[in-house]
Amino acid sequence: MARSGHSTHLTSGRHRARQPQTQTLTENEISELKNYLPEWTSAKMMEKWAVFTAIARAAWLFAPKVDQAQWKKRKQMYKTWLFNNKKKKERMDMIKYGRRWTPRMVIYQQKREEVLKRIKDKSGAKPGGRGIFKHYQVAVKRVMAELSDNELEKAKETAEEWSNNFPPPKIQAQVAHKKGPAYMEHFLKEMWRQCGMRMFVMSAWKNEQGEVLFGMHNDNEALGDGDSFMKTKDWEDIEPVWQEYAQEQFGARAWDGGRQVKGGRKRIRKPAFELEMDGDGMPLLLDITEPKIEAKKAIVRAFLTLHYRICSGIDKAVMPWSAILQSQDDFVARKYLPADVDLKEPSKLQNWDTTALLNFWYARQETGEGPTFLFKAWKNRDGDMVASVVSGRSPSHQTQKVRKQMI
Repeated sequence: MARSGHSTHLTSGRHRARQPQTQTLTENEISELKNYLPEWTSAKMMEKWAVFTAIARAAWLFAPKVDQAQWKKRKQMYKTWLFNNKKKKERMDMIKYGRRWTPRMVIYQQKREEVLKRIKDKSGAKPGGRGIFKHYQVAVKRVMAELSDNELEKAKETAEEWSNNFPPPKIQAQVAHKKGPAYMEHFLKEMWRQCGMRMFVMSAWKNEQGEVLFGMHNDNEALGDGDSFMKTKDWEDIEPVWQEYAQEQFGARAWDGGRQVKGGRKRIRKPAFELEMDGDGMPLLLDITEPKIEAKKAIVRAFLTLHYRICSGIDKAVMPWSAILQSQDDFVARKYLPADVDLKEPSKLQNWDTTALLNFWYARQETGEGPTFLFKAWKNRDGDMVASVVSGRSPSHQTQKVRKQMI
């Protein structure tokens, strides 16, 4: 009987040996895991188990038939695959739009220079270097230890204020610089994944120097089989209107502090034609032979923008197109415009309007009877109309070196 039992045991062992000792995931299972990977990545620790259970059930529909023991191993394979395929950036830099400030974080922001100096003096680590983070906690702890009870209580109140409302503009500017693009990218991808929406986002914010910066964000090329909006469409026609709005809302000086472009051409719009300047620094027009409407619009844009910047005395002044549309007579005298043609954002001009404007200005320029064109006033950051910084002088037609204008 013992031998018989031994024989049965060997037979059973030989039977198990014929079964596959390792399992592999099917293509359909992997595809299903990929679909759920973003949810697994973004789930909080306490939510992981429930999310994984749902993922395992979904993948099970595409799994081969297995017994209970094999299914347990297969679930472990699912979990291993999810952990191994999470992007490092997603693991380390999870998007959290809300931030809970702590007294320690507040003290670091308020005494940042002191903390960094201590780190540098103690270890030699410099801001932005790889080794600075391991010294951060110790340095902040020492700074906190030197604070009075009243200062610590104040830091606690400040942390509550920043958490419940918002931090000071300087810190907002730092977050916008460091986290803004990642926030936008995550938002665009989530709107596509959850809602099937394609989006193009224009943003504006103030940096620490008080300059207004502009951003364009477009990830359509990376979503599904879509094309890039910025590479296939002339989106730059709407840019001046957005810049004007942002300058008005932020109440900043009328300059463009810079651009941040995601998903498109990294360039600042240039006019199709570079206008020459006369001896008095006024733009000159050439005889209009260009038949294309877009080229004419570009000339009108360059011509008016140069004149507006001369009027305001600000090199990078942004044209207040909507204000001009509403109160044209506040900005320019009627004698500088042809009959039945009003100024508007050049992208909205018809072919007849652009031709009439250019021919009218060119004729005035050639006769030499007074200025070709002048703005009589400009709009400052407070919304007040301010008289031009230049007088009505006649152009001399003595051309200078061509100057490139970023408009």
